[in-house]
Amino acid sequence: MTPGRILVVDDDPWIQRIVARALGQRGHQVSLAGEATGAFVVASKIKPDLILTAISLPAIDGWAWWERLRTLPACADAPIIFLLSDVDESTTISGAGPRDQRLRKPFRMEDLERAVVTAFGGGKVNTLVGQPTAQAETTDVKPSAGHRPLSALRGALDQLGLSSVLTVLEMERKSGILLCERESGVARLFLRKGRVVRADSDEPLLTGAAAVYEALSWRTGTFDFLIGDIGGIDDIQSSTTFLLLEAARRVDEANEDRRLGTIKSKI
Repeated sequence: MTPGRILVVDDDPWIQRIVARALGQRGHQVSLAGEATGAFVVASKIKPDLILTAISLPAIDGWAWWERLRTLPACADAPIIFLLSDVDESTTISGAGPRDQRLRKPFRMEDLERAVVTAFGGGKVNTLVGQPTAQAETTDVKPSAGHRPLSALRGALDQLGLSSVLTVLEMERKSGILLCERESGVARLFLRKGRVVRADSDEPLLTGAAAVYEALSWRTGTFDFLIGDIGGIDDIQSSTTFLLLEAARRVDEANEDRRLGTIKSKI
């Protein structure tokens, strides 16, 4: 697929960053806007090949904002991927074209990429992509207002590395459980306001910072972030930046040990 110019319009900065990072890693030129007026300005400048947008933005002069956007020559032919929250699913999308798609939040990274590939002519158009909003129970997350924690972000570690996910969660000061899973085991990272406060992993059986370093070494598997308030003490007491740097140092040290071991075996 040839990289294209993509305009992302959403008033959630977290969605903006996640989508921009994921699509930027695929070589696309991603531009962001948080509201309709800014989207008009950016769209006129970049002439997008594709638009991803939330549908809950305010109407303009009685028009849905994307209908007004389609009147711009720069956007007349650009397909749109509508990003729907739970409350948007029953909304009638007026003016939708045959190449437009709907992607349900929260979405997996592979669902996002599939929708983008389809929009660029690489597959059959789907009217609704993605899984229903997942709900999960865990004793370590305190539900707010009587609700179970929601799965806010899912993806594959080979598409969006754990270090990138932790960086975004820290910037957005998110609280919840980050579940990382591969065939050999599961790692659980508990975040409070963006910082990892506890962690544990199966196979190998680890806790604390050691479990974080283990998860950061995974190159394959999946991740799933569940939003919720995290109680208890801070067992790790380190910033995300420190954990990432220390994990990188350990990888470098292990690589050096292997290199020296190889040299000694040849002597």
